[in-house]
Amino acid sequence: MTRKIIIGLGIICALLLASQLLLPLAIADIVAQGMVSLTGSENVKVDVAKRPALLMLGGKFDRISLNVQNAKTDKLTFSELNAELKDVQLDMNTLISRRLVAFQSIGDIELKAAFTQEELARYLNQTVKGIKNATVSITPDKVQASSHFAIGSFANVAITLEGKVVGDGKKIKFVTERFLLNNNLVGNIGGAVLTEIPLFDLSKLPFDVHVRNIVLEQGRVVIYTDNRP
Repeated sequence: MTRKIIIGLGIICALLLASQLLLPLAIADIVAQGMVSLTGSENVKVDVAKRPALLMLGGKFDRISLNVQNAKTDKLTFSELNAELKDVQLDMNTLISRRLVAFQSIGDIELKAAFTQEELARYLNQTVKGIKNATVSITPDKVQASSHFAIGSFANVAITLEGKVVGDGKKIKFVTERFLLNNNLVGNIGGAVLTEIPLFDLSKLPFDVHVRNIVLEQGRVVIYTDNRP
């Protein structure tokens, strides 16, 4: 083997190694920029993987990991949104030229999203007619929301809702189990506007996922979703 061939092979190996190390960093930064418009957040971190890395230039990825803080999707802001996407095909023309993420196909998806009790209070104040100055407490046992509720223009009553956050297909909603009016338990309020309060529709996400589990933690709600059948 001649010296020139050895040098040539060395250069090729060096370029392949450099691409494997540097290309994922560059592509991850571009994908993060593209996810800003989808999540409404400037705090987006992305990690991508593909072997060989050069195949990323064609939009093929073994894995894309996404971490977003304060994702503003629909009317509810998620303090934390983490996604693990496998076997992903992106439209690279759209990504490179317009800095927009367009998914052409995704194999497996696992997504975790969380919102705080403060965010739920803000959401109730802004979206539920009649509710004002709501405060929310979330514990591992229940969600409790207290507020003044306007009845027309002539009366305000103190209400407390106790219940849970549940998934119904692609819908996330707060379901009231106990209703207190002026600190008095009044039992079932079936049919009233406060029985079920819609919070979020998963179809608003850029991935097709379904609810697998919803966990109440101290001060927040954590939603686990995936695309498994």
